[in-house]
Amino acid sequence: MAIDPRTPVIVGVGQRTSRRDELPGPEPLDAWLASARMAAEDAGLSEAALRGVDFLATGKCMNWLYDDATGRLAERLGASPRGRMTGAPSGTSAHVMLHEGARAIRSGQAEMALICGGESLATAKAYAKAGQALPWSHRAPPSVANDMDKKRLPVEEALGLTQGIGAIYGFAMRDIARRAHLGIAPEEYRRQIGEIASGMTKVAAANPDAWFQTYHDPDFLVGRRPDNRMVAYPYTKHLVSIMDVDVAGAVLLMSEAAADRLGVARSKRVYPWSACAAEDPVYTAVRPDLWKSHAMRAASAAVLEASGVTMDDVAHVDLYSCFPSAVNFGRDALGIQDRGGDRITVTGGLPYGGGPGSSYVITSLVQMTRRLRSDPGSIGLVSGLGKQMSHHAYGLYSTEPQPEGSRIVDEAAVQRAVDKTPQLPVVDNYAGPATVATYTVMYDRNDEVTHGAAICDLPDGSRTYARISEPEILREAESTELVGRKVDIVAGATFSELRM
Repeated sequence: MAIDPRTPVIVGVGQRTSRRDELPGPEPLDAWLASARMAAEDAGLSEAALRGVDFLATGKCMNWLYDDATGRLAERLGASPRGRMTGAPSGTSAHVMLHEGARAIRSGQAEMALICGGESLATAKAYAKAGQALPWSHRAPPSVANDMDKKRLPVEEALGLTQGIGAIYGFAMRDIARRAHLGIAPEEYRRQIGEIASGMTKVAAANPDAWFQTYHDPDFLVGRRPDNRMVAYPYTKHLVSIMDVDVAGAVLLMSEAAADRLGVARSKRVYPWSACAAEDPVYTAVRPDLWKSHAMRAASAAVLEASGVTMDDVAHVDLYSCFPSAVNFGRDALGIQDRGGDRITVTGGLPYGGGPGSSYVITSLVQMTRRLRSDPGSIGLVSGLGKQMSHHAYGLYSTEPQPEGSRIVDEAAVQRAVDKTPQLPVVDNYAGPATVATYTVMYDRNDEVTHGAAICDLPDGSRTYARISEPEILREAESTELVGRKVDIVAGATFSELRM
């Protein structure tokens, strides 16, 4: 089958991971440049070829705001890209950047696209520990802030549900809602989480670019010890994303015609097939089904349908894995509950492979490209997730061009379908009877309980948030199932309190 000369194809990938005993490492911009050079070399091209990049995108850097990140990288490359983009602060941004680059190539607006990103948070931490200022370049003026788009209800802020990495508490509450929906006992559910996570560490142990190249058994990951404190029930420290990493990556795409002209080997080419992004409501409590994601299911189904395949045809998967609920919801959406942790990631996941902020999916695209090259003709699926599990993105990839009859996903139509899901009203300072819909228990860095939080269903069909302070209820929350329990809620000055 003749391939359209404007077909976008991944031709080179590179990942730079600083070893922990080598810190401090380079600043993010230098790590991006190193990754870009690695991608060019991987494609069999000289560094000079990168001057031809005419679409350049960089991921949003969390720990150092550059005045013009994409422009500064273009200067380092000696490139003058017509298309430039900085990704949003979301775990879906790499998908968006890559497929914007692919769209530019497909439309003839570009011939070569480069996607770069990554963080040097471990290096920043090393400098801080040494009491030294970061010697990095091109900082944005103090007036520029890193807009993380933190949309929160006042009651969520009052209950502390926005604290911690990625507001972990909301992710923990979703897993408890799923556990209750499935009717699994609390300790059995934690065991299952440990089994999945252990499989992921097996992949990280074999990945030379992983931040932690160590296998751990389930008991190590879920067992509570001084080095593995509870962060938010049911999650211990070793189950959640590690962001203090020095990890950067780059993906180089070009048109099929450019790849032919530059002599890129067929064995290096990986084709982006279909892609789709969709969003759930920002606020957790308004979602009627706390145990699943409508946007995940709709976006993933659209991607598979557009390429005429099913998950039985997909050999390799990398699910976004900031927290266990992201993995569990992703497995549910795709119908792959039978795939163990070693079959749902090609990196080892964010807790073990490393989670460089909004750029993790760049590293999963790097590793997926390598995996597909080693298994020619197979299909790989990569997912992204952002915000409060509200942003979702999926993409399919293969060493073979997209099958005849495939189509581009109508993302607007997918989103319209998701938006038809009704939303529940949320009541502040409620007092009266209620039923627990989900909950979590929060811990400080000393492994001491601070308080708990619950989302509760009200008799009129609305919802409310409630704080859990009573020690007896907090103890029971970790040993029995509180979801479905009838409770009383007492209104307070800034939030309501749950009583039993």
